[in-house]
Amino acid sequence: MKETYIEHGEEILNLAAEDIVIDHIPDYLNGNYDIAEYEKTAKKLDLYPRYFDEVFYLYAYHLNDDGVNATYLFDAQVNHDDEASQLGENYEIEEDILAQIANHGAGEPLDAVTDNTKWGYLLTVSKPLLDSKGNFQGYLLIDFDLTKVRNDNRAFFLRLFGIAFANMLVVFALGMQAVAVRITNPIEKIFLCLSKFRYATIKDREENLRSLQDLKIHTNHEIQSLYETLISSAESNLRYMSEYKTVSEKAHTDVMTGVKNKAAFEEMAMVLLEKIDNEESPEIAIIMADVNNLKYVNDQFGHKAGDEYIIGCCKVISDLCKESHIFRIGGDEFVVVLEGNDYTNRKYLYEMLKSQFIDTFIDDTKDPWQRYSVSLGFAEYQASDTGITDVMKRADEAMYKEKEIFKKTYGSYR
Repeated sequence: MKETYIEHGEEILNLAAEDIVIDHIPDYLNGNYDIAEYEKTAKKLDLYPRYFDEVFYLYAYHLNDDGVNATYLFDAQVNHDDEASQLGENYEIEEDILAQIANHGAGEPLDAVTDNTKWGYLLTVSKPLLDSKGNFQGYLLIDFDLTKVRNDNRAFFLRLFGIAFANMLVVFALGMQAVAVRITNPIEKIFLCLSKFRYATIKDREENLRSLQDLKIHTNHEIQSLYETLISSAESNLRYMSEYKTVSEKAHTDVMTGVKNKAAFEEMAMVLLEKIDNEESPEIAIIMADVNNLKYVNDQFGHKAGDEYIIGCCKVISDLCKESHIFRIGGDEFVVVLEGNDYTNRKYLYEMLKSQFIDTFIDDTKDPWQRYSVSLGFAEYQASDTGITDVMKRADEAMYKEKEIFKKTYGSYR
């Protein structure tokens, strides 16, 4: 069971680490940081104890120069009596963690440790936080309270011992074959099944549950109870992961248009930055899109028509850019990160989008809020670019030039 919790903890830490902008940790420490960005990250981390009941603490800290203490970076809200620590507060590192840091070196992966504390029997799993340049910025840690698990295990093994002793008597009475059919074989099947468990993805967890259910064990009461408990645990594990995935997807989706939102784009920007840092010639191309005449539609026909107008403009983009990532980053602003065949045919696709919006704009058979019009700007990565901001800036400038041409041609209003 301990190994299972360690794997579970490593998976949660990998998910949580993706929510932290590790490159900004030095800014958090010196007080020069974006408060809104930090609070958004903290709220994301608060979700983990809420959706994973086993999580007792989830926190991150930066090692101090004294080699004994650390400074809190994040401390997720939990349903315990003690309040969450704040950014900058001191944290006294446990001796067993310090011993590992001294042995392995700061920034290296640490072994999971268990310890009897005033809060219970805790299992601590950790993950080093490395920025985009590979520099160590701190540790992200998760604590599980295994007090009940340990007590249950002790009770289970006592029961198992009692079962084993009783089974010895059964051996003499019924013979080895009957024992193998009812006890030894089912236990061996369960053990072999558990040894193949994987936890990396929801699909892995679905397969774990399916493999347990396929055993179809029907034997004596004690073994049957153990088998049913394992199935129940696998079902709960899968449910927690599915619920978290649903919450995460909702948090990154624009409610009105159904495309990804600004928070999702900020995460994509970090992915693109890492791509620029690690690849010699990264394939990155962006289209900036700004809806034309939204104020006119809102003023003349109401905000409901304005919403339909935005949704329609977004649908034109989505229908053509089928393999790309589309983000709504403002009320009337969108960003398209081209991928796959869309990237391969990027210039042709860009011209197609412009033509499509001209066609919908000049179609006077439609209602004004259905004559979709969007100014577009295209840019792709160049060797002189130092980050994704350079690409976006060129795309933005190209988009505003298109908007000026639109205004000169058609006027500010239709």
